[in-house]
Amino acid sequence: MKRPAIPKAKKHLGQNFLIDDYVIAQIIQLIKPHHTDHIIEIGPGAGALTEQLVHTKAAITAIEVDRDLARTLTEHYADAPNFKLHHADIMNFDLGTLQKQSTGWKIVGNLPYNIATPLIMDLVTHRSLWSEMIFMLQKEVALRLTAKASTRSYGRLSIMAQRQADITYKFEVSAASFSPPPKVESAIVQFQSLDVKRNPKIDVYFEKIVRLAFSTRRKTLTNSLRNLLPADVIEQADIDPRSRAENLTIEEYEKLALKALEVSKTLL
Repeated sequence: MKRPAIPKAKKHLGQNFLIDDYVIAQIIQLIKPHHTDHIIEIGPGAGALTEQLVHTKAAITAIEVDRDLARTLTEHYADAPNFKLHHADIMNFDLGTLQKQSTGWKIVGNLPYNIATPLIMDLVTHRSLWSEMIFMLQKEVALRLTAKASTRSYGRLSIMAQRQADITYKFEVSAASFSPPPKVESAIVQFQSLDVKRNPKIDVYFEKIVRLAFSTRRKTLTNSLRNLLPADVIEQADIDPRSRAENLTIEEYEKLALKALEVSKTLL
């Protein structure tokens, strides 16, 4: 069975359909679909990945916002018992409503660039739902997700995502691999869930500290965190209060969050 024909892209949905068979094969090799897998495909579009995934007999759950594409795919795979499609906007779709399996889902997709960041930030906080995610992203976002401390792309997104998942920048994809070609470069990123238990009280302070630090990233920690952590308390965490937001590792932000929790207890 061939995949559906490439339709005309709808600009308001940010559609760019993957048409490069070599790139499709590379992505499938990363996914490593097995007949025992349960795979969620976000935005299957014209079925570039879907056709390969369905063929493996893995259980495929697709979520597509475009009514026309959803109807075409539903009709095309009507005889495939391992394929189910939800016509829905992934940003408003509660993945928790889907039946949980004994193992986490693999979540894949060519994400529209206008929703990629908020969607990923939501997904990484629900680690119990998935074991692995493989996404096509705008290259700039991919670089931010995988950036290390003290680099240009390192920021709040890098920290919050990497705290929840092991994220790997896999390879770049040319604009010529899409129809129509996007105006930005693309890249494939792989997420693997981290099985780490954390104190939710620390999580609250961690997020707050990271947000404050990067809201004024050119300022030193002494200035950006002055309403939460005095300079002497920052030093107690073995961190130079003259450092700036992009200089700290995730582990150092963890230390600051712990200090903030300790300070809050002394004020009770």
